[in-house]
Order: sequence, then structure tokens, then C-alpha cells
Amino acid sequence: MSNLRVWYGWAKLNKIRKREAISVIFENGKQSSERTDGFIRKMQNTVYVRYQTDEEAKDAVSKSRMFTEYNIFMDDKAIRNSLDFALWENSEADANNVSANERAVIEAKLRAAYMSAHRQYKEPDPNFAMIQIRKFSNEKQEPVQLKISFV
Repeated sequence: MSNLRVWYGWAKLNKIRKREAISVIFENGKQSSERTDGFIRKMQNTVYVRYQTDEEAKDAVSKSRMFTEYNIFMDDKAIRNSLDFALWENSEADANNVSANERAVIEAKLRAAYMSAHRQYKEPDPNFAMIQIRKFSNEKQEPVQLKISFV
């Protein structure tokens, strides 16, 4: 484990950032803790913090910036305001470096934060997330056996 951190949360909206998104910020270098925390508080509503794996920390060596941010926008054409699909996509992005248990905790905390801010939220199309997850999943699906009867 490296001593560099990763913050998960929801992007704070303002005059510049107008699109709601899951925000994942990677630390590329160390500076004072107060400065780092102040910057992160400006950028996102943090729900979970973890340390980077050694593999993730290798990427930080070549960066000239203190932080790298990745976003999954809720209004993106592929996401279509589906919280389930956005959380699944975030989980899949971390699949190589984060354990399944930790990904489940991150997903639960992101979901709880979103639902507390959007109490009236419903999935736009309940089947959309399941269809997209099956389509983009690397798992092989068994063919469906159809029973056809002739009268």
C-alpha cells in the first residue's frame, strides 16, 4: 500500500461545474494535510477515502499535478441518469485494484449520499441498468433456452 490517497464522493456544483457526477480524486503527491483537505472539500462531498495500491501509485510518479480527478457524469448519454449504472461503472473501474468488499462499501456510501440529497429519486427506467450491465459485463452469459410448443 502506498501513502497516497483516493477520495470518492459527489462533485460539488457551482458556476463552473454544472453537471452532477461521481467524483474520484487520486493524490499524485504529498503536501500539507490541511491544504489537501481544503482542496478536496472545495471539489467534492467526500463519502469514502482509501489508500492507493502500489500499482495505482506508479501512475502518480509521471504526473505533474497534485491531483487527478475522474468523473462519471449522471447526465452522460451512456448513463442516462441511472444511479445503478453509474455506480456499477465506478465499481468496474476499480475492479483491478480494489477488493469486492471495499467496492461494495464505496457503492453503498455513494448511494446513501445521493439518496439523502435526492429523496424523490427513482430509476428513470428500471430495466435500463440491468440491460447495460449485462451488455458491458465481461462475464459470459449462458444462452437462454426457449421452450416452443406447437399446437
